Amino acid sequence: MNVVLVDTNWQRFLPVSFTRPVSQLRCGILKIHEKWEMRLNLKSVAVSEEYLNQKFFSEVEGSTLIINSMILPDDDLVKAVLSLKDKEILNSGGTWLAIRSESGFNKDEWADAQPIEYPKQYKYVDSWWDLYKQNGSEIEKDFSLITAQKKSRPLSSSNVLIGPKNKLFIEEGAYIEGCVLNTDFGSVYIGKNAEVMEGSIIRGGFSVLEESKIKLGTKIYGPTSIGPKCRVGGEVKNSIFQGYSNKSHDGYLGNSIIGEWVNLGADTNCSNLKNTFSSAKVWSYEEKEMVDSGELFLGCCIGDFSKTGINTMINTASVIGVNANLFGSGFQKKFVPSFSWGERETYTLSKAWEVNKNIARLTGEELSDEDHLILQAIHSYQL
Repeated sequence: MNVVLVDTNWQRFLPVSFTRPVSQLRCGILKIHEKWEMRLNLKSVAVSEEYLNQKFFSEVEGSTLIINSMILPDDDLVKAVLSLKDKEILNSGGTWLAIRSESGFNKDEWADAQPIEYPKQYKYVDSWWDLYKQNGSEIEKDFSLITAQKKSRPLSSSNVLIGPKNKLFIEEGAYIEGCVLNTDFGSVYIGKNAEVMEGSIIRGGFSVLEESKIKLGTKIYGPTSIGPKCRVGGEVKNSIFQGYSNKSHDGYLGNSIIGEWVNLGADTNCSNLKNTFSSAKVWSYEEKEMVDSGELFLGCCIGDFSKTGINTMINTASVIGVNANLFGSGFQKKFVPSFSWGERETYTLSKAWEVNKNIARLTGEELSDEDHLILQAIHSYQL
């Protein structure tokens, strides 16, 4: 059986969805497509913007489950999806959740699909800040899924564990010494070959994936998720690093989403609360203007390959595009378009691509021709 995850509100997740479909975003320990794949025991493809489909979509034939990519799976929902028959659509209120088709991915059939109402509650994400708002419950679900019938490595006696041992899991090759871990408030997952350096204090829910490093004396408040090959230090609260990004030094980051290959310079600080204690306005790519988020705590969303200079101050509810370079005194603008170089110049596509390839090679990764085409599409994107 095929699985196709379909984006319905892609713009609400910009700028981190500029370079990937919504189903490729991390929420909890896993990305959304990984959650579905593990629960269904099937591989998936994604349907999003045309320029993204070149990398993430391939044609499917025969029996296919078509799933709304904003939906976060649980056991009951997966059972309901698997029970669908040909040309049946699972709905909840006015939202479609999943469709079953025996003729592959064929939108022409959707209008005639037989509706089935899903009677239970379910979790979903509807904006980039929903990713960190749902992060705590998703860490717990993913923790149970990943660690089922597996045995954790023991925690060294040089560490202090506060809370239940069964909410801590350490994969093979992980190194953690001289740290304080608190699982009273959520599970803690340490991935394969990850390192948590001495003096770090971590309150769950928390996950750090393969080959990432938590720097000396880091303070982390959950629920926080760190993807693979990241370097994270300073103080972090309720944030998600998609992967391959660095915040190696002191500085505060809260209620934020960080894309891949991002570098936050030393003492970069991000405000997550207005001094008026009122809801924050945030740039909407969909509305092409600032809109009220309805959120009291809202940090920043930073697209792939963007960088900040030392001592950069990021304002509450900031949106920073892809391949942007921030530097200079005072607070940065709340909306920084992709390929910005400071406040006045533009980063050329050719130079950005060369730097991006160099950054990826530092972690043993190689960018593809498809990645180059995606970057070209973003460069030509008009607000």
